[in-house]
Amino acid sequence: MDKSLLNAAHRHFRKTDKVMANIIKQCGPIALNKSKPPHYHALVSAIINQQLSVKAGRTIEKRLLDKNGGRFFRAENILKLKTTVIRECGLSNNKVRYICTLAQAIIEGELNFRKLSRKNNDGVRDELIQYPGIGQWSVDMFLMFSLQRTDIFPIGDLGIRRAMQQHYQLADETKYDKYISIADAWRPYRSIACFYLWKMSD
Repeated sequence: MDKSLLNAAHRHFRKTDKVMANIIKQCGPIALNKSKPPHYHALVSAIINQQLSVKAGRTIEKRLLDKNGGRFFRAENILKLKTTVIRECGLSNNKVRYICTLAQAIIEGELNFRKLSRKNNDGVRDELIQYPGIGQWSVDMFLMFSLQRTDIFPIGDLGIRRAMQQHYQLADETKYDKYISIADAWRPYRSIACFYLWKMSD
């Protein structure tokens, strides 16, 4: 994400959503992250963090990275580990199966990230969601962080919904349609708006 894109998003929010513009004013510009994690790493990270607190997810990630060796998860390294070793890092049997199934698909050439990255958002979703353990939230995280798509709204993310409840005065029982309607004002920069909501939550 470059600075010009961020500035364009800021101008857009000032015109379309005073609440979001105020959030940006309160927390200051988000850090520009020019690097992005390898695609398999991003998917493993998303799987690990499903239905976990941020702290718990980070702890498990660190344990598995220590076993995997290196800064990032790599398919060939994961497949060299015994499943018992992976489970000991704090992963459920299902999550172990999910990350190993993905690793196998990569090694066998079934999952080709170069081809995948050329697809539009729906095409990426359609392909990834076929793999066990990859749901809508995981695909959204992949699109935002690994492919750096700028117009993703991860409605399934509890942190995003809670932040919106706080800043847009929404009740816990608010239906998804209302969140989607608010986020429509952020197009085509919904991902960037979500980065600010996460920053405010931190």
